[in-house]
Parts: sequence; structure tokens; C-alpha cells
Amino acid sequence: MDLVLMRENAAQAAGLMKLLGHPHRMMILCELKQGECSVSELSEKIDIPQSPLSQHLARMRHEGVVTSRREAQTVYYSLVGQEVAAVVSLLYELYCEGGAYKESDRKAG
Repeated sequence: MDLVLMRENAAQAAGLMKLLGHPHRMMILCELKQGECSVSELSEKIDIPQSPLSQHLARMRHEGVVTSRREAQTVYYSLVGQEVAAVVSLLYELYCEGGAYKESDRKAG
């Protein structure tokens, strides 16, 4: 591991981790990893009202991890780049798949 390179990119990596630190934002990114979604689709899938959802999406758009496009009255969101998708995939692998890093593993270690 090149620690000099990590030091140069630590702030950017920490920013992404901070962004992922909210359960709703994490679930939004999980949904967007599956493909583009409208705000109403995301609201229904994640089960949060559109107002707080829009605030989360605005923050993620500001941070450059999602992008939006408008089609008539509907706004669609999608992920930008592969970094976020890779992190979401890793977290899914660690916490959701069989034999993964689960609560019982954390307590034992």
C-alpha cells in the first residue's frame, strides 16, 4: 500500500465515507447502483418523503457523486463514476452476502 498516495487522496476518500455515513444516503446510492431512478421512484423504494430525499440528493449532486437530468416534470438521478459503485458493492459484500462481516463477527473480534 502506497501511504504517500493515500495521504494525497485521504481527504477525498474521507469525504466519500462521510457522505455514505447516513443510512438514507447509503440506500439511495444502493438503488442508483442498480440504475437511473426518478425522485418519486427513489422515495417509494427507500420509503422516505420526497423533501428529505431531495435534500440528500442535492448534497450528493453537490459532492459530485450523482448527476440529474430532467424529462418534462420528472427528475432522474444516476451515479457518477465507478468509485461510489465500487464502494457500495464492497459494503454489500461485507454486510449483506452470506458469510460476510456481520454483527456476530464484529462482536467476536
